[in-house]
Amino acid sequence: MKTIFFLLTIFISFNLLAQQEIDTNYIYKPNASSIDTSIVNTDTLGSVTYKMDAAIVSILNKKVIVNESKPKIKGYRIQIFSVSGVNSTDKANKERAKFLMEYPDYQIYIVYNTPYFKVRIGDLRTKLEAYHLLQSILKDYPFAFVVVDEVNIPLQLDDDKQNNDGQM
Repeated sequence: MKTIFFLLTIFISFNLLAQQEIDTNYIYKPNASSIDTSIVNTDTLGSVTYKMDAAIVSILNKKVIVNESKPKIKGYRIQIFSVSGVNSTDKANKERAKFLMEYPDYQIYIVYNTPYFKVRIGDLRTKLEAYHLLQSILKDYPFAFVVVDEVNIPLQLDDDKQNNDGQM
């Protein structure tokens, strides 16, 4: 009797679980009016049509605006000096001025990461460029090293883009 009751309970529970309905009120169904269609590359081999919801288009446009306001990429800089303590701002500024006197062609940044003021140079896209710059200043700054940082888009990228636009 116990085994029949046990098997009956298992059989009924499986049937109940198998027949659960999905509540369609929680499924997102876009309106036909909220679909945006964009056509790209109509002058070349073919066309590509993107169909997406207006909310996605809005989010993408906001991301474009944010990225344009902060034109930064992952790159490399050379850290030549780091200091903390009393008058650390003055020491970092003196080191910055000293570097500017010797190497006026490079961008110099003072970064504050609690409790350190760090003097970093360059807006370099690749590690190879960073090590090339490091080798050129190593005689004057033997403790300098390469760091990964968010860098401004180098002018070289802007020049390349203008050259490519002129060729098309």
